[in-house]
Amino acid sequence: MDHSSPIRSVWSSLRRRRRVWESSDATTRLIREADTGALQRAGMVRIVVAGILFIAVLLAAHGVQPVNPMATKQIAAAEVTLALFGALGWGGAWLASKRMAVDRLPVFTAVLDALLILGNLAYSHWGLGVPGGLFAVFPVVWVVPITLAAVAIHYQPRLQVMVALIYVVGLSFLAFGGEALTPDERREDLSQINAVFSDQANLVRLSMILSLALILILVARQGRILLERTVRETTMRVNLTRYLPRELAPVLTEQAFASLRRGRRARVTVLFMDMRASTHFGETMDPAQLAIFITSFRRRVLRAASRHGGVIDKFTGDGALILFGVPGAGDDDAKRALDCGRTLLRLIARWNAKRRFDPPVRIGIGIHTGEVFCGVVGDESRLEFTVVGETVNIASRIEQATKSVGCEMLASAETVREAGEEGSWIEVACEPLPGVTRSVVLMKPAG
Repeated sequence: MDHSSPIRSVWSSLRRRRRVWESSDATTRLIREADTGALQRAGMVRIVVAGILFIAVLLAAHGVQPVNPMATKQIAAAEVTLALFGALGWGGAWLASKRMAVDRLPVFTAVLDALLILGNLAYSHWGLGVPGGLFAVFPVVWVVPITLAAVAIHYQPRLQVMVALIYVVGLSFLAFGGEALTPDERREDLSQINAVFSDQANLVRLSMILSLALILILVARQGRILLERTVRETTMRVNLTRYLPRELAPVLTEQAFASLRRGRRARVTVLFMDMRASTHFGETMDPAQLAIFITSFRRRVLRAASRHGGVIDKFTGDGALILFGVPGAGDDDAKRALDCGRTLLRLIARWNAKRRFDPPVRIGIGIHTGEVFCGVVGDESRLEFTVVGETVNIASRIEQATKSVGCEMLASAETVREAGEEGSWIEVACEPLPGVTRSVVLMKPAG
């Protein structure tokens, strides 16, 4: 019993999953770039807002009488809060520029923002004795919508909900945590803090409105940039799907597409397959039945290619050209091509058993590994993805050789060697492949 078969099966499954994950690398990369840019912009916003408000507080402090100790302490608390707010922005921007803690920074900075603001209000309440019910009169409360707008830069709804809940709970605790004030007590307390209604305090409030407007402009601009980029790349991919293999279009960026336009040489494994005696089915079926038949056949080819990470370059009537190693080469390209051939043979055998075709559907498969040119050719009116080279020609000739050898699947010795399956294949005698100048050793499955 071959105990390594289950292990190979699990390993093959993991490799297929890895390729699925890699197919979304372009999307993941774009999202991560957007997150990093948002963190840097959010950090700069904190620095700019802290600077604007700090200057406004300094200007407001000129109009405060030195004999008013409460106002003096509040100004000092505001200056400390703004200095920490700006330092937090600088730290966040620096970490984002170094790509450090990108996933945790939005939560960390948003929570610290809330703690700074609520801490400032708590100091006014417990440190200076201002009733919590009067928290709304202090300019620092106006920083709350500013920080909420800064959180919106990250486009993370759950983070926005969390921060909003922190503010609601914290402000509710301040507003309703103490004893209710009578109208006379409220008038007396307000008379003692009348400085918060001065022109200087209103200047601070106006500065906060300006800061909020700047942040919302940035949020709107960032949203517009992301929208335009998404529309542009979506449009590009929609256009690509018209002439590129469907497996390639979702993973191509503008740079990758430009590379395909220039063309490149790559080592790939090519699988050619073709249906035998297909003219019989075309002559005995009516057009509607034939369309369903060909569609069902191609569906099985698609299933086999998808299962093993192959890219269908094109269908040629009742045949197909499948590539392994595009858009990126892998160590298991040859192995996956051979597995794909075996899977395709099993799918066709099950199809025959299910539909009881007479004569049964038979296919020929030829597989070869080598260097090809791949790229997008043509002008803007008609573009086409193509692979050309001796490797493609040899794979086609190997598929044709299955007829004379009487075997459904043949592969070149190069492919079998790269797949590490020398012990599972045997060499077959075959005439030189027509149109191929060099000698090619053909092999068939031993079982």
